[in-house]
Amino acid sequence: MKFYLKFVVIIFSLSIFAQSNDEFNKKPKLVIGIVVDQMKYEYIPKFWNKYGSKGFKRLVKDGFNAKNAHYSYAVTSTAPGHATVVTGTTPNYHGIIGNDWFNPSLSKEVYCVDDFFKNSVGTSTDEGKKSPKNLQTTTISDENRISTNFKAKTFSVALKDRSAVLSAGHTSEMTYWFNAKNEGRFITSSYYMDELPDWVESFNNRSNIFKYISKWDTYYDIKFYTESGPDLNKHEIKYLGKENSTFPHDLEKISKKKNGKIDYDVIKYSPFGNDIVKDFALDAIKFENLGADEITDFLHIGFSSTDHLGHRFGSNSVEVLDMYIRLDKNIEEILNYLDKEIGENNYLVYLTSDHGITHIPSYLSENKVPFKQLYSMNVFNDKLKKYVKDVSNYNVYLNKDKIAQSQYSLEDIKTLISSELKKEPWVYDVFDFEKLDEAISYSEDYGINMVYYNSHPDLRGDLAFFLKPLWHKRSSSASNHGTGRTYDTHVPLVFFGKGIKNGSTSKKIYVKDIAPTLSTILGISFTALSTGSPIISAIK
Repeated sequence: MKFYLKFVVIIFSLSIFAQSNDEFNKKPKLVIGIVVDQMKYEYIPKFWNKYGSKGFKRLVKDGFNAKNAHYSYAVTSTAPGHATVVTGTTPNYHGIIGNDWFNPSLSKEVYCVDDFFKNSVGTSTDEGKKSPKNLQTTTISDENRISTNFKAKTFSVALKDRSAVLSAGHTSEMTYWFNAKNEGRFITSSYYMDELPDWVESFNNRSNIFKYISKWDTYYDIKFYTESGPDLNKHEIKYLGKENSTFPHDLEKISKKKNGKIDYDVIKYSPFGNDIVKDFALDAIKFENLGADEITDFLHIGFSSTDHLGHRFGSNSVEVLDMYIRLDKNIEEILNYLDKEIGENNYLVYLTSDHGITHIPSYLSENKVPFKQLYSMNVFNDKLKKYVKDVSNYNVYLNKDKIAQSQYSLEDIKTLISSELKKEPWVYDVFDFEKLDEAISYSEDYGINMVYYNSHPDLRGDLAFFLKPLWHKRSSSASNHGTGRTYDTHVPLVFFGKGIKNGSTSKKIYVKDIAPTLSTILGISFTALSTGSPIISAIK
């Protein structure tokens, strides 16, 4: 009897161990990262009553909603945002300090993903000469591939090349972006492959692409669009050559050029740019067998049309509201497809943005919000200009050769330039990078931290400045972003699916926390220079 009881206990223990071990190792088959370009957090509660029950609302109600997620650096633009999401760290480590930047060692401006040693694939233009060579650490999907001995797959797609390339990381073999202009094709780089797969060539078929160029009218009756301002107003810029920017927008008519060619740019300046990315991503799941086995794959989706449109119409426009109503339907379709093809409890989704956006400055000023625009950051007098090599991403790069030939010391010039900058009404403070490393170790100054975390040692200037609140650099756009203020740093962050606890938090967290949270759920190494922390309250 004793022997029998011992045998039963052993068998029972082994059974429990096997079950717990299976549960411990059970991971989502597919992780889907959705980054909505220029989506500020406010768009979730503000447009809530216009969303259906199975898109954004499903993510929020059944997932984990971080209501107070922020970027923690000064230059809030597309490239640093996408890099921060997937690397779990800030530009001072991952090296993507802007969409472009001045490279001191080359003495010229460089674009974040340009790589002229690579060849274009899928186009005869140079638009495919891209790679992640400037990304100076690993990404979450890189670590996932390493952990699985490179059996896991990584797929990335966006309208913008920088969104697709930086999200995908170094080890992706399937990364695509949309070359609009006169081509209207998804393309890639020889960094990833030598030729497009048959299914991509099929997707790029002219008649297939042309279906995304059609009349754009409001999804619902425009009289119900009470969350936005009036459709006709003086603050928006003209839409693709139209006399005014009111609905409807006949994209087919607008796209036809006098020479008979089609301008496929109209796709990216409309909600149909989100449609085409969504459709391409769903085809990728099917044709590349993403999430088809027990090895976790990654799918990165970058919805870029929201940014293209937001710049032109501003966040209070009917166009932006209508685009998010339609994007909600895109999210619903993605979730429904995942439920059917991958299985409801077999995937994990996170949704965030690469940066926020302010309202149109003229609209704010008209309503007594003292928002101002500066015309140039290069404000130095003739005496000092010759000692300044470049001004880029709030950095001032000095011409040390000219300073050495002058009667001034380097410190003299730094002092003179700092004094000149501090006279400007838009400058909050000026920092010397030689002293910043020491200052950062004990200072909680907001400006110092935001500038420091945006400055990579190989790329930083000699001085840096920080903007005052309610100031923006003037551009050809109606509205802009790119500062370290909350209207640009505060973005949505929602986790949903396998391994995620249902709930929410109003505690301040950072976008750099996304990658370590995923690493913890997947049981894989953190990215090589991770400085974020897992969001424990989001993990089951």
